[in-house]
Amino acid sequence: MSSLKQSIADALRDSEQRVREEADKRVKRRKELREKDISAEIRIVAWIDILGFSQQLQQARTEAQYRSVYHKLLLVHEMFDAPSASDQPDVIAKNNDDYGRSVMALSDGLVVTASPNAKARTVMTSYDLLMSFIGDIVMAQANCALNGVFLRGGISIGPFYCENNILLSRALIDAYKMETERAYYPVILISPNHVAALRQLKGFKHYAKGWEPSPTYFRPFKSPSRKKGERFLHLDYLRYLAHPDNHGFFCERDRIESLDREKYSPTERQHLFSLSHFKSAARAMRGHKEKLIQAYKATNSERVKAKYRWLMAYQNRTLRGFHPVYNQARIDLQDFSKA
Repeated sequence: MSSLKQSIADALRDSEQRVREEADKRVKRRKELREKDISAEIRIVAWIDILGFSQQLQQARTEAQYRSVYHKLLLVHEMFDAPSASDQPDVIAKNNDDYGRSVMALSDGLVVTASPNAKARTVMTSYDLLMSFIGDIVMAQANCALNGVFLRGGISIGPFYCENNILLSRALIDAYKMETERAYYPVILISPNHVAALRQLKGFKHYAKGWEPSPTYFRPFKSPSRKKGERFLHLDYLRYLAHPDNHGFFCERDRIESLDREKYSPTERQHLFSLSHFKSAARAMRGHKEKLIQAYKATNSERVKAKYRWLMAYQNRTLRGFHPVYNQARIDLQDFSKA
């Protein structure tokens, strides 16, 4: 009997000891969380929103409609290099890590960031690292638009902290407010002050005059809701889309012809090369035109139609003075005037 009592006493002591140990662990964990270093890193932060996504999601009733919404979101994630949307997630994740980039989904929005302290700084300057990030956003916006997905957003620079599912970032708040309060049309905004700050980074002065590419990334934007003294730029994705240097040959025959030294002189080959790339760029702009018209006709909202009319006017402004091969990409705005 005494042996049984002893066993019970030992079990009680072991139980009490485990309770104390668990309590100590909880106290230690709570202390670690409360005293954790939460120094925020300075990052460039973009908030990206899909035009009309919320309405489309609210109206979805069938599996096919939900799948359409899902595919739209998946496309945007893929264009912004989210590993979860890639068929090579490990490769994309490593590339993002090397370049100090992160991609995070928040409801129907996307938070995309870049750090000036990435591993890639061993092979490129801070300026090139961060400005190439903006250049990639321009390309992503253009590719989304070619697929009929039009984006709105804001870009800011400032503190960014994200760990243990806790996100703290004044830069994200600024980018979000820029998108919701100032980017009335489908544009991604940035402050000229932030662009000027980027141009103070190491690497900008390495470029010879006229060779630094970033001026082509931005276009002045007058927000209908701007306050006195506010100035904004928007990412000029249609300039990127319209430029022949950003496209390949129009067809394989053009490529072969441009390499034929027996049939053509160097001047003729250069002309064939240039004309083929112009035709490719014009084809892309015609595709953008078609997607705009489809989106315009698909909505009954006059408020949304106004946004597409603005994009149509933006397309025409972009093509002023361009080669005649672009003529079919121009839009007759009278066909879409407000009734």
